Amino acid sequence: MGKIAVHLHLFYLDQLDDLLSHLQNMADYPYDLFVTMVDDNAEAKQKILTFKSDAKIWIVPNLGYDVGPFIDFLHKINLNEYDYIIKIHTKRAKSGSYCIFNRHRFDMKTWRAMLLDAVISRNAIENNLRLLAQNDKIGMVGSDFILTDEKCVYQNVTLQIETEMVKIGMEIPKDKHFVAGTMFWARAKLLKPLLVYKIEDFAVSEGQIHDGTLAHVIERMFGLVITAQGYQVRGVFYKKYLLNRFIANFKRFIFQKKLTRQGNEIIKICKIPVYHRKEIL
Repeated sequence: MGKIAVHLHLFYLDQLDDLLSHLQNMADYPYDLFVTMVDDNAEAKQKILTFKSDAKIWIVPNLGYDVGPFIDFLHKINLNEYDYIIKIHTKRAKSGSYCIFNRHRFDMKTWRAMLLDAVISRNAIENNLRLLAQNDKIGMVGSDFILTDEKCVYQNVTLQIETEMVKIGMEIPKDKHFVAGTMFWARAKLLKPLLVYKIEDFAVSEGQIHDGTLAHVIERMFGLVITAQGYQVRGVFYKKYLLNRFIANFKRFIFQKKLTRQGNEIIKICKIPVYHRKEIL
């Protein structure tokens, strides 16, 4: 069994208990826990240290969402000492909010659940370890539902990706996959190219998430860095979420509110447009 480092970025403090419950699935496996926080909260720290007394906790500036703190974590450890890195973080799961990946519609709570289920559920830990041990060409493992190569998720940041890949001395591979939501297992050695970045390189994280920041560029690059080194990004799932997907698609059929790239708002009822407002931005 390889040595494991788990990085948890704790932004939403109210999700700590749930994440510690998930981490309880790691009880039978030796691992080191590293936690970054943007607020110095004594109660949260005590909970973490009660859960795992040797956990390392430090405060980081609120830069780069969960990606900036992860880069800071990579600098805080010796990647040569670990075989695998597990990246998890709190994720806003606002009721009534939706996303679409690989032509499937999910609510935000299901998106969060899919990410955690594929990374740190009891089945995931055992099976991901076995998968990585048996196939040394797999470099990253994450949720198959949101492991995406869709052109639309790259097109707005293509030039930025090209610039950043040159910076780390890599060519963009033909196989472009990344785990949307950035929770995954990865071979530690494959993350070394990302050490050219520091948390100070990232912009302040805003409440309203705007794609196109360096954090979102590197979110795509997590997968590219793996495949550029000749390894595979493998999607896994341990729950099917069929009911969740059906409900999300049904709700979309009944009511759909869409904001186009031109800034127009469109509302559809049973797929029939009933409202159109131009340039609301």
